[in-house]
Amino acid sequence: MNSMNATAVDLKAYTEEWPPYNFLNGKDVTGISTDILRTACVTANLQCEFQLVPWTRAYKTVQETKNTLIYTIARIPAREGQFVWIGPILPRTTWVYVRAELANEIHTLKDLEKFKVGAIRAEASLTELLEAGVSKSAIRIFNSNSDEMRMLKSGQIDAVVNTEIGMAMNQQQYDIPAGKLIKLIKLYDGGSLYFGMNLGSDPTLIEKLQSSVDKLRREGKMNAIVQRYTKPQ
Repeated sequence: MNSMNATAVDLKAYTEEWPPYNFLNGKDVTGISTDILRTACVTANLQCEFQLVPWTRAYKTVQETKNTLIYTIARIPAREGQFVWIGPILPRTTWVYVRAELANEIHTLKDLEKFKVGAIRAEASLTELLEAGVSKSAIRIFNSNSDEMRMLKSGQIDAVVNTEIGMAMNQQQYDIPAGKLIKLIKLYDGGSLYFGMNLGSDPTLIEKLQSSVDKLRREGKMNAIVQRYTKPQ
């Protein structure tokens, strides 16, 4: 299921680096959400192509191109009318993680004003930080997860937002010891992660993909994929 196949591609899926949901392993796009989508495409007998690009490029491409999809994307009110939502695929609760030596100085989101908070351009957590009252002047915007993590590890930013499994994977991948970060404040709870399809996409394609995602959930295959990435080594 890649661009080298002679068969015409039914769906092009665009994603960013956000381990363990979507990331590169060698030259292959992998991760929890990638495996869910790849399995759903096989179940629906769809030929799907995967590309990992900067988030802003993925967002723009999918909004402008029929039969394309962006993932892993949070379904938040500000985005509701921008995509056809396929899912849900995973729950989403986000937390503010801060460098351990600063934890005693931060008690509310308002206290983040005095520090440098990392966020990735066009991601939901950026919107949610601003809606929570965190000043733009406190936020440092990055183009990718890897850029943000490198700056956090080097101490050039003080806090970031992520899910628990997302941060656990980041700490492992970027060799950030557990004691160096504190999961301090819950930013958003009750949301879910989805695949977002272009609004002008083929209705039959949309229906097939949603039915496949629902089938994977019913049969426990979605949870099995999650377990492969999150169970202790």
